Amino acid sequence: MMAGWCKKNMNNLVLSLVPKFTNLQVLILRQDSPQLQDVAVETIASYCSDLQELDLSKSFRLTDRSLYALARGCPNLVKLNISGCSAFSDTAVAYLSGFCRKLKILNLCGCVKAASDRALKVIGYNCDQLQSINLGWCDRVGDEGVKSLAYGCPDLQALDFCGCVLITDESVIALANNCRHLRSLGLYFCKNITDRAMYSLAHSRVKNKHEMWASVKKNRYEEEGLTNLNISQCTALTPPAVQALCDSFPALHTCSGRHSLIISGCLSLTSVHCACAVQAHRTTPAMAHLAH
Repeated sequence: MMAGWCKKNMNNLVLSLVPKFTNLQVLILRQDSPQLQDVAVETIASYCSDLQELDLSKSFRLTDRSLYALARGCPNLVKLNISGCSAFSDTAVAYLSGFCRKLKILNLCGCVKAASDRALKVIGYNCDQLQSINLGWCDRVGDEGVKSLAYGCPDLQALDFCGCVLITDESVIALANNCRHLRSLGLYFCKNITDRAMYSLAHSRVKNKHEMWASVKKNRYEEEGLTNLNISQCTALTPPAVQALCDSFPALHTCSGRHSLIISGCLSLTSVHCACAVQAHRTTPAMAHLAH
């Protein structure tokens, strides 16, 4: 009964409780059925200036009014999830980034109007602490926007470009050259990605020899660099390029139960094997020899 009451009265609940919890730092308002309206977010922005993490995902009814209010009232935001908030514009997102410069994690998945090259250029300029951004299915995102992120946000570790059909090798090359802490990259259905991008990522592994040897000395070599890569439906890629990537990043796995290199839909890549598979192949003949 209480859960049903909350769903039907989400706005009233926020309006009545938020003024009593002015020290809130984390607030999750994710919804299965959108109820939240701008007046609720404006109330949050008015009372919760210390807010650091906010989840408004699937709030279809919210408009730019909410982002303008958050920009003015919650400058300490570090993590913001507005995935599925389809009414937000790129103007409002750009405005928000000018005030919330501490953002480290930003989820814009499905925000087709909000995520554009124009918005990403401003985010790249304002949010140099950004570590993770999800741009899944934002089909207005192109190379210019991604390059702005790569140049302006060197601490980026995780990016998801699922369904960003406009991006090309230029985006990946910029990330490989400028984001040395890159760990996770989603390129699902990015049809314009070719071997150039894969070789660029592979070569980035050895560009900074000082960092590489420091990692070896600390026994962290396999932990550095890419640990997750989704290149499903990137049908232009060839086995030698992807194999070069696997050889450069031992943490990328194709073996059963440890899939961190996702290649579904790329039938030409079935011959690509991770370090585990290669090691198993080398071990099997030796074991067979010992058995005799």
